[in-house]
Amino acid sequence: MDDKKPDLLQVVEQSGIVIAPRGDRTSVMVRCPFHHDTGRPNMSVSLNSGLFHCFRCNRGGDVYDFEGLLVFGDAWNNRDPEMFKEVLRRLQVLDIPLVDVKPQPPPRELTRGIAQVLALASRVYHLSLMGDAGGSAREYLRSRRIDLPAMRRFRIGYVTRGGLIGALAGYPPHLREAAEVAGLFVRNDRDKPREWLIGRVVFPDVSRNGTVRHMIGRSTRISASLKYLSLGGIPKIIWGLGNINRRKPVILTESIIDAVNLRQMGFQGVAVNGTGIAGYLLPVLRSIQFLLTLPQNDPAGGEAVWRWKEKLPNAKIIDHPFLEGEKDLNDQVVTYGLAKTAALLRCSFEKAAVAKRINA
Repeated sequence: MDDKKPDLLQVVEQSGIVIAPRGDRTSVMVRCPFHHDTGRPNMSVSLNSGLFHCFRCNRGGDVYDFEGLLVFGDAWNNRDPEMFKEVLRRLQVLDIPLVDVKPQPPPRELTRGIAQVLALASRVYHLSLMGDAGGSAREYLRSRRIDLPAMRRFRIGYVTRGGLIGALAGYPPHLREAAEVAGLFVRNDRDKPREWLIGRVVFPDVSRNGTVRHMIGRSTRISASLKYLSLGGIPKIIWGLGNINRRKPVILTESIIDAVNLRQMGFQGVAVNGTGIAGYLLPVLRSIQFLLTLPQNDPAGGEAVWRWKEKLPNAKIIDHPFLEGEKDLNDQVVTYGLAKTAALLRCSFEKAAVAKRINA
């Protein structure tokens, strides 16, 4: 299933970036405008998928993200309606034609080196969370009603400066290279590596067989412009999708913290970590016999689940009540606790006539 979006390559060219002749190539490498890019160009622009990714600063996305980062910098949030309207207006002024873009192809399996370094990073970060350095991060998680048993159950971690770099010092060079390829490290202007998710609480995505497939980092600062970061060197995932029972109901959310809370309450919660779903993940979601979507309590959240519904006609949208000021499910968990929020959810399931399946 193809889609139409403004031509990313033309937007890149009109931003002043020089593009070398590409011949019949389906992707080009250009200098990244979002960091001091010298030497060999670091940003890949794919003509087929309409996506870009910088292998140095780890920024990436589609044409809207590219223009949004140009205009708003790291404050860019594609869920902010006013920001998105401004990006659409600028693209219309530039008179950029629409072109067909193809969904991302199914990702290859993680290489053995990347799988090994993700497992190591997960252990290092979890030990950091449980140690002296993780005190403030543990308090943050407790404030979101994620207790110590849940921290251990979901292998939640915390990224400290130099923790993984030090742990890898005694390992073969190919593992350090794999860590950089995966996106665990980025390099500063002096070409020194630093942890990409530094200072963040980390939620590893663990498959049924115990393999760590990805990691999502959540800032503990309310003022953070980018609350969530993922690893740019490996395929996108839906958190929790690798360890579900597809014959039982699954609740799809935007937020990983909401998904963790759902699991604490006994439901099968999974999280998109944003509003967009990669095309190669749709077949797995469509194979789930009973898929529910739980919107966040804002216009962007409501729009997101309807976009999901277009691609996932098998999904049911949960009409869950929120009070004024409650942004998402976690706000209710913080206010009422896990047990009462679970009871509120079950009332919502009754409305959707799905309670029997949820409780099965």
